[in-house]
Amino acid sequence: MRHRSSILLPRKAPVPEATKWKSLFTAITSGSQRHPQSPLDDALSIRWMRTATMSATACPFGTTHRRVTIGVRSHAFCDATKVAIEMGQAPKRLVPARSVLDYAGARVRAVRIARGLSQAELGALVFAHRDLVRKIETAERIPSGDFLVRCDEALEARGALTLLTPLVERERLLRSARTDDTSPSAFRSSATDRPVLDWLLTESADRQPATDDDTVVDAAARLERLRNRDHAHGAGTVYPAVADALRGRLAGLAATAPQIATGMLELAGYEAVDLGVDGLAQQHYLHALELMTRTGNRVYGGYLVAVSLAHLALHCGDAEQALRLATAGLRGTEHQATPAVRAAFRTVQARAHARRRDEAACAAALLHAEADLARSRPGEEPGWIGYFGEADFADEKAHCFFDLGLYELTHRETMTALKLLPADRARRISIDTALQAAALARAGEFDEASTVARQAIDHGAGVVSFRTVHRIALMLAELQPHVDLPQVREVIDYAHATLTPFATPA
Repeated sequence: MRHRSSILLPRKAPVPEATKWKSLFTAITSGSQRHPQSPLDDALSIRWMRTATMSATACPFGTTHRRVTIGVRSHAFCDATKVAIEMGQAPKRLVPARSVLDYAGARVRAVRIARGLSQAELGALVFAHRDLVRKIETAERIPSGDFLVRCDEALEARGALTLLTPLVERERLLRSARTDDTSPSAFRSSATDRPVLDWLLTESADRQPATDDDTVVDAAARLERLRNRDHAHGAGTVYPAVADALRGRLAGLAATAPQIATGMLELAGYEAVDLGVDGLAQQHYLHALELMTRTGNRVYGGYLVAVSLAHLALHCGDAEQALRLATAGLRGTEHQATPAVRAAFRTVQARAHARRRDEAACAAALLHAEADLARSRPGEEPGWIGYFGEADFADEKAHCFFDLGLYELTHRETMTALKLLPADRARRISIDTALQAAALARAGEFDEASTVARQAIDHGAGVVSFRTVHRIALMLAELQPHVDLPQVREVIDYAHATLTPFATPA
């Protein structure tokens, strides 16, 4: 059976893409009513049309629960569980897509109930007090990796709970960094402020490396090979080689070819993000920024600020810092940045605005980015920005629209990205496919969401990447409230049987 949202996007005659975005930009900047054929207008109007509907649904324990539908987003909750029957009270309602703790708590609760155990009985099996089990199941406590492993074994979950370990450990680091800003193992927003200021105050020199030197040529070729391997297989298989390339050679490269050395450090930071080690990623990025500040390469330094560090801030949940960094990068390279570089900076601005739920600012940033990208000429762009084209722009737009709750537009942009991405970009394909499935789930299209989710899992099984595991987990969190549907239950079971638990390095 196909479940649809109670609110459908109006269908209109197709309008050329450029006309749509131009109309939207005019409407936003003039403050007038939005153009009726703007690409965002139809979807944004959902905000004004949203209404809540309630429907009763059968509960596995013979009682009923309510399915709450608000616009295009639906969450189903079961009020009657074994504990509720035993103790006469309903457990705390969880929204798995809201946080890692909600998702982990919902998974432990679901598997425990499926095995017919009470919280006290599970606690006895894993040598934990039932109150700890209760707090984990209600998202009040962060479960330890050891607790999840013991629950997995006791409940015969076949790795379904162990798979959550890197997610909850990263959540623990993020929360500790918010209370202890001196922790070296997690991303710290304050650690970026001084290096970025130093970069802003440094004059541009743009010194060029000695590209005719054999050592430099070999290093550049090795960097390109490592980037390609990373795209295809994920950081889990590539980071040791990157670390080896940096070990003992960085000082020499920094003296003879600072841009190649910076590229190595930037790749190391990107790989650290893909390993789930955000603090290490920040250290690599800041080391690269220091090198670019010292050598006066203004534009590449701006990229490290506005894209590398800003994306990391977004990844760690700090949209305000991401916006500051992207804006600093734009202003610091105002007279030097090429069109494609500016477009990359503006898309990060758009991502930050979307995360802050500022639809108008996000749309304006995307319009500027699209105009910049249209003016770009490959032969006039620096080689390190060559990856950023229509596929990556569509990917960034999809993430913006998802954060804004515009799921039909998310679906459209992920389709565009997946059509344009080369087959060897396995990690990006898996992440975008998982995002597409999550958007379909939020739109109530559970049949199609389940089909697309299985494709994301198949792609993800071939890479060793924390970011892929994280995105697939977020996708499964969107599906989890609807596990009573056979197609959803099948794809969740398939994920747990197919994916290998990701081990985050110490």
